[in-house]
Amino acid sequence: MARKAVATGEAVSQAVEDLLREGLDPTVERVRAKLGGGSFTTISKLLSEVLAQRQTQATQISDVPADLVEIGQRAVSAIYAAVQRQATTKIELIEADARKHVDAANHARAEAALEIERLEREGEQAAETLAAAQKTIQEALARAERAEATTQASKAEIERLTRAFAAAQADVHSARESDQESQKRARLSEDARRAAEIESRKEIDGLQKELARAEAQAETSRADLMRLKQLVATGEAEGKRVRQEQEQLQKQLTKAEASIEALGADLQKTQQETERARESERRARDEAAELRGQLKALAGEKGKKP
Repeated sequence: MARKAVATGEAVSQAVEDLLREGLDPTVERVRAKLGGGSFTTISKLLSEVLAQRQTQATQISDVPADLVEIGQRAVSAIYAAVQRQATTKIELIEADARKHVDAANHARAEAALEIERLEREGEQAAETLAAAQKTIQEALARAERAEATTQASKAEIERLTRAFAAAQADVHSARESDQESQKRARLSEDARRAAEIESRKEIDGLQKELARAEAQAETSRADLMRLKQLVATGEAEGKRVRQEQEQLQKQLTKAEASIEALGADLQKTQQETERARESERRARDEAAELRGQLKALAGEKGKKP
């Protein structure tokens, strides 16, 4: 496994020498490329120290050509501009990336909240439908019980009339075995029996029709009851599905909130890195200003010499 490049003062100084021999300005990026990697902050700091040391050495030479002083000033200005551009670009990229992640997480959180609200409304509607179906079932059961009671009453009435008819027939049979007087009374009884039989048959026919209607109503009530039970089962299944989707979206919302918290922590870290980069930029600016002052002082001393 290749070792990570480590920036040292000696390595940075050698890289600056190589770049100057090649006719290139010793910027942080070029020095880092020469070293094969390393921290931008560390290289920037060491590069500033190396350039300051070279400038100090240059000021110790009594006879410095004016053109060399001008070249040094241009080099310092170029280094400062390059360092400032690199720091600004890095800060902008970090902040843009952090904002993009935070916006995406907030968007996902808003969508999850809307979906949960929609499912809650569906759950309320399903609950209302289920309550209405249960009420309809209770009403259908009540109607079925009333129809069943009517059916039982009709059956009891039919049995009563049947017994009365049998009793009338028994009376007729007894009357036929009597004497003439009995036969006369029997004829009267026969007429009464026939009239009672006709009336009884009419009542029986009416009750049978009523019984048929009651049985048809009971069958309809049973069919309605089955349909409503199926509706209730469907409503319960739909409610279960809505609850499951709501739980799943709640989990997604929790995950999105965790992502937002993590991104907040990353953003805070990014802001700290940005602040450190700005501090490095300020130090580079100060060092460049100091180098420009030294070059100006050197140029002034050069101008004062006879």
